[in-house]
Amino acid sequence: MADVTLSCDLETIKPGSSCWLLIEVKVDSGWHMYWKNAGQSGYPTTIQWETDGVDFGPLQFPSPKAYEFLEMIIYVLEGEFVLLTRMTVDEDFDGEKLEVRGKLSTLICNEENCIPYETDLRLDVPLGVKSEIHAEKSGLLASTKDNWPTLVPNDAKLSALLEEGSAAFQISYPGLSKLNISEFYFFPESEYLGHQLKQSFTFDDEKGVLSFSLPVNSDLNPPEKLTGVLTHPKLGTGWNMIWDIDSVKYGKAAMGKATGASVYQPVQDDMGLGVLMLLLGMVVISFAVWLYGKGGVPGATIRSRNLYRVFALVVAVIGVWLAFPSEDEPGEKKIEWGVWSPELESKLKEEGKAVYVDYTARWCASCIANKRVYNFDSMIDLFQEKEIVALRADWTDRGPVILDSLQSYGRFGVPLNVYHPPAVKYGETASPLLLPEILTRKNVRQAVEDGKVGEEEAELGFLAILGFAALGGLILNLMPCVFPVIGLKVMSFVKHAGEDPACIKKHGLIFTLGVVLSFWLLVGTLLGLRETLSEDLGWGFQLQEPVFVFALAVFLLIFAMSLSGVFEIGVSLTGVGSKLTQTGGLSSSFFSGVLATVVATPCMAPFLGVAVGAALTMEWLPAFTVFTAVALGLSAPYLFLSIFPKWMSRLPRPGAWMDTFKQAMAFPLYGTVAWLIWTLQSLL
Repeated sequence: MADVTLSCDLETIKPGSSCWLLIEVKVDSGWHMYWKNAGQSGYPTTIQWETDGVDFGPLQFPSPKAYEFLEMIIYVLEGEFVLLTRMTVDEDFDGEKLEVRGKLSTLICNEENCIPYETDLRLDVPLGVKSEIHAEKSGLLASTKDNWPTLVPNDAKLSALLEEGSAAFQISYPGLSKLNISEFYFFPESEYLGHQLKQSFTFDDEKGVLSFSLPVNSDLNPPEKLTGVLTHPKLGTGWNMIWDIDSVKYGKAAMGKATGASVYQPVQDDMGLGVLMLLLGMVVISFAVWLYGKGGVPGATIRSRNLYRVFALVVAVIGVWLAFPSEDEPGEKKIEWGVWSPELESKLKEEGKAVYVDYTARWCASCIANKRVYNFDSMIDLFQEKEIVALRADWTDRGPVILDSLQSYGRFGVPLNVYHPPAVKYGETASPLLLPEILTRKNVRQAVEDGKVGEEEAELGFLAILGFAALGGLILNLMPCVFPVIGLKVMSFVKHAGEDPACIKKHGLIFTLGVVLSFWLLVGTLLGLRETLSEDLGWGFQLQEPVFVFALAVFLLIFAMSLSGVFEIGVSLTGVGSKLTQTGGLSSSFFSGVLATVVATPCMAPFLGVAVGAALTMEWLPAFTVFTAVALGLSAPYLFLSIFPKWMSRLPRPGAWMDTFKQAMAFPLYGTVAWLIWTLQSLL
């Protein structure tokens, strides 16, 4: 789909000198890569450099193209093009050659598919007493610069007016009057400026002024400059536009609300959680109605009917409490959050203040779960006592500014929580502390008070994932598509082993091996696909794409409806399992373990989404460990009963309770669908 090479315009470079790095990209026909700002969907193209002893300038791009996709506008690059960055070598750099290393990350798409793309960039540049020009690459550099957006003509004048919810721009240049205004398009570089599928331009012939406006993200502070590229078929490579907020160069327009990106502004809302709580409250109320109906089934005793009704009433009250709209009282105790910007963070650190930055997004489930920590009185008191300035970096729209900050910590996504301790004596600042992805009161307090992050907390998070994975696998045995097989399978162990305890145990172990190997095959396939796509398959990345979120919501809704009894998935496989249990031999036990995995697959969604999703973002060994925990949880009853076959008499008999349990498990899925719908509306 793409071929990327790295080169330099110098054959030899002298320490203390600078050169241009050329990233030559060839994208297959019909596919496209994203610009520095992806637009309303996608992932901006970035390079994370990994070379010490040099400084890298910003990545330079040619003018993009506007591409319409599902009524969204995205900014793309197609065909063959070159990206540039300026590299300066330290004067005291010592060595015979400079090893330049980096990693390019982007998303490559066509009309039907989007595939995450990541490739390593490597180049060795010899060091010498003087810099020598590479003739071939110098020619390529010159042609590449010719494709850069040009500076605005000297006699053009710019002005802008920042108003409530929008930014109005004016370009005074009479020569633009000869151009068709319907063919203009402006590509904003800053995430502060919003995107429009159709941009509207007007031209005042008397004043010679081209005007247009764009929405703004009012949750963010205005940057020091508003920048972008203005394109038109007759403007060649486009104009590189720069509006300086502090000094408007034309007319009387002023950035009326622009207080500067280094000024503290409070967060206006708390990630829109009110809508999510309303949706989840409705799901809980629906569960209460279902409970009330279960209590009235024919044959139910008065006692059980009353218990159902009381429980339904309690659940309904909880649902109303969740769904009821409420506002925080002015005097309510809480942590005050401000809108993050790199300028504000730098200013606060220069003033010697402690700064806590929460990199988050509405589509990030882990981010939302982490926010519970900030509601505890002990955490609120801690932030107030230490005078910590809390800032929130909202990456819901995947803007490049926050992405650059994430990458400076070696991260490519959220959640990320960073604590910057206050300045120590003589103006020196301590190194920032990166907290574990799973926040607890203990690890936050440890970072703030002790200035360190304990490794045991990260281990606790992984152990928690293993625990949920094993528990989820164990609970799968209670589902109607799995539970009836347990007794049949263990009875076949006993029957074909001739009541020999050692042989029964061997059958149980072979059955467990079949389950474990099946899960290993599953995770190996998924991780192999992940490596092929050069990107994690975890929910964190996929939930940035509206199409994927919608498809996942529909998929889980179908499973939920199946659990509710609208139709059945997987029950027919149980009959196949029963037939297999009638054959003998260790091979039968092994393949029955394989079949148990297949039979359980349609029922996995309510229990294993978090564990499996987390596993698919891990390295190979931790991922295999998580899936092994799922397998051992699923096979545990078989293994346990093969060791203690007399305990089979204590198993509950299959009956109506299983159908009730299955229907109840549909409601967590309905809750997940509600969360996905809330996530979807934040992406549109």
